[in-house]
Amino acid sequence: MLIRPGLALWLSVLLLLTGCQSTRTLQPAGTAAGGQAAGMPAPPVDVGVKVFNDGVVDLDPDQLITTPSVRRAEAHYMPQVLAETIARRSGFGHVRVLPERQSEMDLWIDGSIVESTGTRLELAITVSDAKGRVWYTREYDHEVNRYAYDPDPTLARRDPFQPIYEQITDDLLKELARRPAGEIAELRAISQLKFAQRFAPEQFSDYLGTDEKGLVSVRRLPAVDDPALARVNEMRQRDRQFTDQIGSYFHAYSERMAAPYDNWRRVSHQELTAMNKLKGQEVARKIGGALAVIGGIAAMAAGDSAVGVAGAASVAGGAYLFKSGMDKGAQARIHAQALNELAESMGGDMRPHHITLRDQTFTLTGTVEEQYAQWRGLLKDLYVAENAGAPPVLPQITVDAAAPAPAPAP
Repeated sequence: MLIRPGLALWLSVLLLLTGCQSTRTLQPAGTAAGGQAAGMPAPPVDVGVKVFNDGVVDLDPDQLITTPSVRRAEAHYMPQVLAETIARRSGFGHVRVLPERQSEMDLWIDGSIVESTGTRLELAITVSDAKGRVWYTREYDHEVNRYAYDPDPTLARRDPFQPIYEQITDDLLKELARRPAGEIAELRAISQLKFAQRFAPEQFSDYLGTDEKGLVSVRRLPAVDDPALARVNEMRQRDRQFTDQIGSYFHAYSERMAAPYDNWRRVSHQELTAMNKLKGQEVARKIGGALAVIGGIAAMAAGDSAVGVAGAASVAGGAYLFKSGMDKGAQARIHAQALNELAESMGGDMRPHHITLRDQTFTLTGTVEEQYAQWRGLLKDLYVAENAGAPPVLPQITVDAAAPAPAPAP
């Protein structure tokens, strides 16, 4: 039996939109929200975190510090760490990593990986809302030392770069605290009506408007007892059921990735340190060798026999130093190749989901993006059938067993 979402929330939104413009108070760093609007608590904000832009197209093909496979894995792992960090704070509702904005949320976070190694992480983060406004775009970076990879074994695992996710969340909370409660309520109304328009455009098309800048606003609100709204709310409840499954996938993915990824970053930190040291030796040897060769050739050209012999020795010694520098560069490349091989073990598609509706089972396959698109099509068909008189049904969702986690590299 379906549980209809209470429409009292919609009434609260209506009251906030029409009469309340008091300021919403949110506290950063995990403290409780204390803001109230006209005697009512500030509405929680639903946040969608998109799969990050992996930045693979911007990678220098000659660089040795990461690989496309690492970046693709990180693009799914990092947004989950951010989403879990946000969800631990007060003032937020449904917080999920979702692909390609395929669900309606009050706020969206888009991220791009600018740089990611075992020593440094730099992210570009853009926050926008359901109206289509960009709140801000900021770059965040954090560096760690080797002690970040020697955590206290008695404590729960913490991502070595967790401070960068805390800073992103702090900034989001500070920005939310600046916004009037009525503005936040409007965002919630817009996201709900966008969802309604997706399933019943003929009934909800005139509830939202778009100005010349492409910004969305609420023209009017449906009645709180509108049966069409009730049906759409039931569809949204089911959609949340599947987005919870996607959230479980990303959580499981990050859990499975944690051990090999931490190991990769530990090795990356060690290898980058070694490569930088070898690079300095390589350059010094190459420069010293080249100068010795040039000096030896000049001495040989001087005409004095003794000087000529010394010049020949200098050429030979310089050539040896130059070759030694080249050998040091080859060692650095061997270290980088070891990172590449470790990185190839990460990644993988989402496991198939099986949806049972009225004694029929539908299987969703492919990547998380592909499965969510298939789910939306199935949900649309379900809405049409129930709108035509079919009895409501709650989908039963099952998922294939997880593959064994990759063993951490020694």
